[in-house]
Amino acid sequence: MQHLMQLASVLSLAAPAQIQESMQAAFYPVLFGLLALASLGIPIPEDVPLIAAGVLLHTHPGIASWPGTLLVALVGIMTGDLVLYRLGRRWGPGVVSHRSVSWLLTPALFRKATQRFNRWGTWFCFFGRFFVGVRAAMCLTAGATGFPYWRFFLADFAGALLSVPLFIGLGYWFAEIVPLRTYTEVVQVLITVGVVGVLGALFLLRRRRRRKRVAELQSARAAGKRNQAAFSSRSGPGGASAAPCGGE
Repeated sequence: MQHLMQLASVLSLAAPAQIQESMQAAFYPVLFGLLALASLGIPIPEDVPLIAAGVLLHTHPGIASWPGTLLVALVGIMTGDLVLYRLGRRWGPGVVSHRSVSWLLTPALFRKATQRFNRWGTWFCFFGRFFVGVRAAMCLTAGATGFPYWRFFLADFAGALLSVPLFIGLGYWFAEIVPLRTYTEVVQVLITVGVVGVLGALFLLRRRRRRKRVAELQSARAAGKRNQAAFSSRSGPGGASAAPCGGE
């Protein structure tokens, strides 16, 4: 944390006018890029850029507008989600074997997501995007299972319409109840929120990989037991394979 404070202090040495100008020029492109990457499964929870955007809207109202921020955030999120849907649609059930997305969608997770789609359909698209670690898998599975495009788009967009204003509003509200008087304080808050969010995402990713390894090990053991049982059932009492009897 001390290093984060030092970084914030260094950043605060820039002239306020230059800072304002730079933030104004970069705000929308950076917000779009972060949210698109987050939707694609990069370990950056989309909640973090949204909360940060809310903080900046309160502390630096001149860099962006509420309507513009909401529009750019929605476009960034939907861009990433639709890319994943198209990849799933292109690769079909074999999507789990593609190395580029296999870390997002394991065979076990694909089976679970498929079951959720069969049971809840559109509602799974709507609620699935509210959970970190489920969003990307939901989008890929929707495409791979042939879930109708427009049903996916409308349900996913409806979920984004709810989550985007919510998290931006939380950031705005946080900056209101905790006065941030200087640029240094703003940077400290944004860096802290970002680091916590990324660490949380990495923790979830590591836990998922650990579960995947455990599941693969259990599956291998179960397969070994089945093979052993099948071999034993084909063997005679003495352990040798029973030979067919011939009579004269």
